[in-house]
Amino acid sequence: MSAAHSGRESGAPASRRRVAVAVAFCTLAMVAGVFTAGSAQARTNNRSKTVLFVHGYNPTSTNTNCGGDFDTMISQMRSEGFTGSLVKVGYYSNDSNCNVNLHSYGSYGDRDSWKNIAKAFSNYVYTTYTSKGIAVDVVGYSMGALISRGGVYGASIGASGFSAPIDVEDEVTLGGPHDGAAWYSYLCLWGQCSSLKPGSTDLNWLNGNRNPQGKNGTEWSNVGSYQDDVVPYASATSMSIPASNKVVFSNVSHTGAIHPNYMHTAAVITWADNALANSGQ
Repeated sequence: MSAAHSGRESGAPASRRRVAVAVAFCTLAMVAGVFTAGSAQARTNNRSKTVLFVHGYNPTSTNTNCGGDFDTMISQMRSEGFTGSLVKVGYYSNDSNCNVNLHSYGSYGDRDSWKNIAKAFSNYVYTTYTSKGIAVDVVGYSMGALISRGGVYGASIGASGFSAPIDVEDEVTLGGPHDGAAWYSYLCLWGQCSSLKPGSTDLNWLNGNRNPQGKNGTEWSNVGSYQDDVVPYASATSMSIPASNKVVFSNVSHTGAIHPNYMHTAAVITWADNALANSGQ
């Protein structure tokens, strides 16, 4: 190559120009490739993504019926245009009518803190979806909101036992005790119940970031109720997110004992549907 170069000294400037042009072209091509790759991972606000449903705390049993919690909501979501997989996620060893159980994705006891279950949740989402380039949406009810939020947060900071960052695009929390459950939860002195009371060690850890982000960004929405006697509405809507992403309903109870609960109230479901499918409300 040096002989060819020295044999045409008069053509050297033109040759250098051609090299410069080639380098510039390659640089532009690489930049274009970066933006193309980025656009492939852009947020997708639609009704065709997979949605995961995570149930809440069961104080009396290790058998929560996922269908009883979510089938009514899922049916309405289908009627309102959701076409993707709608997956009911269990985590107690005897849960029924669930599509997946988190015991398959981590080692924890049924009465462990929700934080230990959050580790399994992150591993499930990463293994099943994120590692395959699939983004998911989430509906987290009650303690399920802490499990899923904790999964996003722990994975994002590389906390011990959590997966690599997971791709949760949108999440709606329904009666999630982000700042703790009602006053009487202070009577809980051990186990899973104690991890739900205001000021618990694990809640303080979680609230180190009140708007945790998944691999490609996460938009959170909070739902509470004035008639929720288990999780005060202020706690249910305490994440650091825009006011337009928060709503407090009336005549919705936590368990359905007096009023219908969140997953059995049509107005709540429609609001949650819009939150999952659109950017903002």
